[in-house]
Amino acid sequence: MQQGTAPSAEDKGKGSEALAVAAYMRVSTAEQMRRYGIPAQADATRTFVERRSNWRLAGSWEDLGESGATTSRPGLNELLAEIAVGRVDVVLVSSLDRLGRTEAAIWRCLWQIEDAGAGLECCDRVLGEPGLDRWLTLDRLARAVEADYCRIVTRTQSGRQLKAVGGGWPGGPAPFGYRISGKGAFGSTLEVDSTEAAVVRLLADLVIEGGQTLTDLAEELNRRGIPTRSGKRWTTANLHRRLKSAAFLGEAVFRRTDQQWGGHCTRLDGSGQPLYGESVVIPLPPILSADRTRAFQQALTELARPRRNPLGEYPLTGRIHGPCGRPYVGCFRSKDGVRTYRCSGWQEKVPCGCFYLRADHVEEQVARHVDALLASMPPHARPMLPSASETQRRLDLHAERVRSLERLVAQCAEELEGLRCQAPNSRVVAAALRQLDADRRALERVLAHARDWLAELEARVLRDVRLTDVLGVAAPDSQALLPSEQRSLIEQLQVRVDIVDAEFRYREGTKCSAAQWHGRTGVTVPADPTDSSWARIDELLRSRYRPHHFRSPLDLRAALTGMLHRLRTGILWRDLPERFGDPRKVRFRQRTWLADGVWAEIMELLGDGEDGTPVLSHGAAPELSVRSGADVVNPVRIS
Repeated sequence: MQQGTAPSAEDKGKGSEALAVAAYMRVSTAEQMRRYGIPAQADATRTFVERRSNWRLAGSWEDLGESGATTSRPGLNELLAEIAVGRVDVVLVSSLDRLGRTEAAIWRCLWQIEDAGAGLECCDRVLGEPGLDRWLTLDRLARAVEADYCRIVTRTQSGRQLKAVGGGWPGGPAPFGYRISGKGAFGSTLEVDSTEAAVVRLLADLVIEGGQTLTDLAEELNRRGIPTRSGKRWTTANLHRRLKSAAFLGEAVFRRTDQQWGGHCTRLDGSGQPLYGESVVIPLPPILSADRTRAFQQALTELARPRRNPLGEYPLTGRIHGPCGRPYVGCFRSKDGVRTYRCSGWQEKVPCGCFYLRADHVEEQVARHVDALLASMPPHARPMLPSASETQRRLDLHAERVRSLERLVAQCAEELEGLRCQAPNSRVVAAALRQLDADRRALERVLAHARDWLAELEARVLRDVRLTDVLGVAAPDSQALLPSEQRSLIEQLQVRVDIVDAEFRYREGTKCSAAQWHGRTGVTVPADPTDSSWARIDELLRSRYRPHHFRSPLDLRAALTGMLHRLRTGILWRDLPERFGDPRKVRFRQRTWLADGVWAEIMELLGDGEDGTPVLSHGAAPELSVRSGADVVNPVRIS
């Protein structure tokens, strides 16, 4: 048997009990999920098992809607766990493309199965005995699977190219301002959507008039009750994308080469040209006139593009729940460069009004709870603490596989050199040379995949070492982990964060001038003015200000009481109860008294030697309740 490969099913079944066979099935699209994909695979694997007397079907594992280009799938991961504990001897697939759609994916899935302790068999192909023949057979089949996948992609892209060249819409959502006519047909085109076209014309007018920022434009649309296509509120980000769409350019471009921002973009070759066809300009029925389009493009250049949100991870996304019950998601505030968590209901048609949270404060508090929870657990019971011996065992198995392939490649190279020296004009020798050279190139391809997988396994070992160093100590520090590792840890511990203080509001910018004055002077907030104390304050005010200061409908005694109430409770100005007067006018009076030095005299008149109340100021985060699957802790306040 060739070293570095798993034993075949026939070898494992000789002189032993019936082999436990696991059927693995996968479909990658919703259409296959709805139609015959899984039933057809299940029927093929069941029939294949029934024809073998020493095989028994131990169960089936499915991955629905999972791409064949990935190697980490829920169903496959569960199957690997079953193999590791000895419940499965053979993994059976109806065809090799169910294991993966690319060479790399097929080899990696196969090696994970073999290193877990099982063999692989295929219903429609004989994979051969372990050793050189199996390597070559699998290489040939894997190349055929990827070639077939590439043909499907090419046919699909060619059809889209042909449709675009003919002036039709090649697929995907229509640009803002248009809708698809004849959707699903080969001749589908774009036509003007009257509702969205009105928004396009309004935006063009607002941009050309100038004097507004993207934020102003978004707020104007929201004020007029105009939603986005998906029914959400406008933001600077989604508005900027709309302003760069086809409706404002006068044309749509299929396979644009100037917009390469992520996975959903035109794939380019090594020379920077579209991989599956040339760029095609699709004429559109105009919404704006040519002159209006030029004026809009010129005015658009004066609008600042919103700062791109960083792609950093937010480990608590989906784990924080606000007063409205919806989960919080990570959100980067580009205007001040702050990482935050924001309620997912803030972009609904009717925003929930939940406040946002500073990410660093919340993450620090949750990390303290997680560290305390881990410290209370025995080291062997802590989640995310990998088995170093198991990880190293799989790395050693694959390292030996790589060395085995290297020996085979070296052996083929030696045999090639030897044959080239023998009878160079012989047809038999020439045929042998071609075959041996083909085998060498096949083995080199497999070796390249094996080395890539070895590098990934080595990276996993380093990650596991880091996790062991962090989580294996008596007092773990989860903040030393990467954000993705923190998220995995939080998910395993089933951490949930609830906001206890529903009245909290995040303080934008600096503290108010009154709070700063009290903090600087150490003066506490006195009790509300009595009749006698108000008479002295009123006399003070009338001695310092002209009559027009008292002609406002604002009740100055009620306003002063409101100022003191706000300092004691820490509420925002906008949340000041109506009985104290218009919050804007109350705030203006307080700032006036502070600037003129009158506020200090008022505090002296109200003090009368009695103890006051300290100024209350909410911190950067409200009171939170942090819970996990292991326990429930009392609410904690983030300062």
